[in-house]
Amino acid sequence: MSSSSSDKVRASHILIKQEGSRRKASWKDPEGRIISNTTRDAAVSRLKALRDDILSGKSKFEDVASRYSDCSSAKRGGDLGSFERKQVEDLGFVAELGAIGSKRNERKKKLLKERKRNTKRQRAPF
Repeated sequence: MSSSSSDKVRASHILIKQEGSRRKASWKDPEGRIISNTTRDAAVSRLKALRDDILSGKSKFEDVASRYSDCSSAKRGGDLGSFERKQVEDLGFVAELGAIGSKRNERKKKLLKERKRNTKRQRAPF
């Protein structure tokens, strides 16, 4: 599928903060006690386990995001809203609708799910 930079993408994510995170607090850990004691490797391991549960069908992405994500988007099942495709390419744009990709940097570990492309008017299958 060819795309232009004006394509719109609706994305969701699951964010796991860790000791290297710039802001060591979240909606579920307001004082940052757990985040401050979470190593980078532990955050990566947690995301891999969550991803396996989602891909196996054991859990739904939105349910996992609501329960485990450190982002305030957790209250929306991880939904980040719509963006220009070009805006999210740096975040690890997921090439296939409904696919789950991962993105890590020194401060944040996350799973990304493309939910919808406005150019095709499709919804993700889960």
